[in-house]
Amino acid sequence: MKSIDIRLKPNETTILKSFIGNKMHSYQHDEFNFTPTSSQAVSIAMDGDESYYLYSFTEVQDYFGTPEDVAVWSFTKEKLPIIDHKSFISTPVDETIKGIKIIQENQRVYRGDEQTYDVWVTRGIIFDLGDREIAFEKDTWFSEQIIVHRGYDLISQFAPAEKFGEDWDTSVRTECNRTVIEL
Repeated sequence: MKSIDIRLKPNETTILKSFIGNKMHSYQHDEFNFTPTSSQAVSIAMDGDESYYLYSFTEVQDYFGTPEDVAVWSFTKEKLPIIDHKSFISTPVDETIKGIKIIQENQRVYRGDEQTYDVWVTRGIIFDLGDREIAFEKDTWFSEQIIVHRGYDLISQFAPAEKFGEDWDTSVRTECNRTVIEL
């Protein structure tokens, strides 16, 4: 069985946890043309004018038996050169973060009775601002797009976990469970 873990790392979740009780001034993203997505990065401005970055870059991974470019998220204070080439739009928030949820999925693939893959992936991050939420969702395995959601009960707007099982060969059985980790 092949195990793959592309969840946010513990040090990245520690950074996010430190945001609770602090004010999010704004977040920056690509201009929304047809869908509310930002390519490869979003920036979050916190108290003290500190900026943090959510990146979604592809790297070659085993995608269920085939090497493919798979989008992997990272969350850091490090400003990579790509940020200087973006024409970000700033969306003001100016509210205190009450809580943060990290949405993770465990995706399993079986051939017959044998489990061939056990994959963990961060599907999204939801910032609870008390009266509303802001969420960033990982679109699909291959996409570097970060979907931006605003409103209420945003987890209900995420692609359903069952979507993982669509379009597989009938000789393959899939399972996908979603876990919500509250920081």
